[in-house]
Amino acid sequence: MGHVLIALAVALAAGGISASLIPQLTALAHRLGLVQYPRERDVHQKPVPRIAGLGIFIGFVVALAVSFWLPVDRFPIEVERILLLLIGATLVVGVMLWDDLVGISPFPKLLWQLVAAAIVIVPRLRGPDHGLVIEQFNSPFGGVVHLPLVAAILFTFFWILGMMNTLNWIDGLDGLAGSVTLIACGVLFIHTFFRPAGNPQFTISLLPLALGAAVLGFLPFNWHPARIIMGDSGAMFLGFTLAVISIIGGAKIATALLTLWVPILDVAWLILYRLVNGRSPARADRGHLHHRLLDLGWSQQQIVFFIAAISAILGATSLLLPWPQLKLAALVLAGVIGVVLLSVLARRTGQELKRAAD
Repeated sequence: MGHVLIALAVALAAGGISASLIPQLTALAHRLGLVQYPRERDVHQKPVPRIAGLGIFIGFVVALAVSFWLPVDRFPIEVERILLLLIGATLVVGVMLWDDLVGISPFPKLLWQLVAAAIVIVPRLRGPDHGLVIEQFNSPFGGVVHLPLVAAILFTFFWILGMMNTLNWIDGLDGLAGSVTLIACGVLFIHTFFRPAGNPQFTISLLPLALGAAVLGFLPFNWHPARIIMGDSGAMFLGFTLAVISIIGGAKIATALLTLWVPILDVAWLILYRLVNGRSPARADRGHLHHRLLDLGWSQQQIVFFIAAISAILGATSLLLPWPQLKLAALVLAGVIGVVLLSVLARRTGQELKRAAD
C-alpha cells in the first residue's frame, strides 16, 4: 500500500469521524442544555454548544489508530512519543471539557496545562530515547544550537503552554482557530511528507494530516453563523497537539512560528498592552486583533479570511525560503508590520470607543 493511499485513508478517517460526530454532539448539547450563553466579549447572539472539541479529538485518535492498523513502519521512539502525545491530549480534552461544562478557575487550568506538558517532557529524564524536548535547532546564522537539558525542558514547557493558550485566545470568531490550525497542519504535512528521499518523514506527516482532517470535518459546522464551537477543550487540544507535532520528528519551530505568527504576535501584544494599561494579562476582554477589526466594521468572514490568508502566505514562505537567515528576516519583517498594525488598530478602536462614549 503506497504512501498516498495510506495518507488518504488516514485523512478520510479523521474527517469522516469528526464530521459525523459534530452534528450528534450539537443535538446532544441542546438536549442537555450544555450551551454557552452570550457574554459581553462574545460575538454570538444566541446560546451555542461548546463541546465540539470532543469530536475533533475522537476523529484525530481514530485516524491515528487507522494509521497503526495500516502498513506503516515506525521506530520504537516514535511510537512512544505518539503514545505520550495521546495521553497528554486526552488529559487536556478531559480537563478542559469539564471547564467548558462546569468551569475551572485560571490557576488550576494552568496547573493542568503544566501536567499535560510534563507527560511528554518528563520521560526525557530517563534518557535521550524517551520523552520529547527541544534540545537543538538550526541557527539562522549557521550550524546547530544545542541546549542544555534543563534549558531544553524549560523551553519545551514554554513552547507547549504558549501554543495551547495562543490557540485558545484566538478562538473568538466563528471558524478562526480552526482555519488557522488547518493551515498550520497543511504546512507541517507538506514539510514532512515531501522531505527528500534521504531523510523521509512520512510517518510524522500523518500526524498533522490527521489533525487537519479532523478540523476540516468540524469547520462546516463552525462557519459563521456557527452551530457549535470547539470550546476550551478543542482550542487547548489543538494548541497542545500542534506544539507536540511541530517537534515530534525534529524541531519545526521556524515553520510553526511563521505559520502561526499572527495569532502568536496578537497574544504577545495583548499581554503587553494589558500590563501597560494596568490590567491582568489573564483577564479576558475585546482587545484581540479580531475583536478590533470587528469593532471597525469588518464581518466575521472577512476577518477569518484575512488572518487565514496571512497565515497561509507566511506558511508558504517558511517552506519556500531556502536559508534560515531568510526565514529569520521574514519573521522579523512580519513582526514589525504586525506591531505597527496592532498599534494603529489599538489607537483607532480606542478613539471609536471614546467617541461612542461621548
